[in-house]
Amino acid sequence: MKSNKKFIIMISGVIAVVIFWIGWVSLNPADEKAMATFISVEDLINDNINKRTKLGGLVKGGSIVISKTNHLECTFTLKEGNTEIAVKYDRTRPDLFKDGAEVIVTGQYLNGTFYADELQTKCASRYEGDLRDESSYNLTEIDT
Repeated sequence: MKSNKKFIIMISGVIAVVIFWIGWVSLNPADEKAMATFISVEDLINDNINKRTKLGGLVKGGSIVISKTNHLECTFTLKEGNTEIAVKYDRTRPDLFKDGAEVIVTGQYLNGTFYADELQTKCASRYEGDLRDESSYNLTEIDT
């Protein structure tokens, strides 16, 4: 009986430590940039949320403006449904970033502008295909 009681106490202790550790890590992340809530553009604007967030939507056609002095810096309009928001981004843009591209941006909303420090584009459908069908590869040989 005593060994059975020790086993239960030991398992209970391990469970308590694991629960404590999960709670501690969740409330005190090592990297604050890793903690970003995914919300809608409408909620961001209506609630004036100024903590680190993620937004998703489409790049409005004709809205991309690249700085003439710093070619990394650009502004564009992110459109989600009928709601739009101005986005500033000053890092390397993905190759698939263009008008109408589906994007996810991560950053902070300040004074009516979303300052993004991460920009991801959705992969284009041209990269999708049935990998089991070799004819979908469209590979050509190069003669040397």
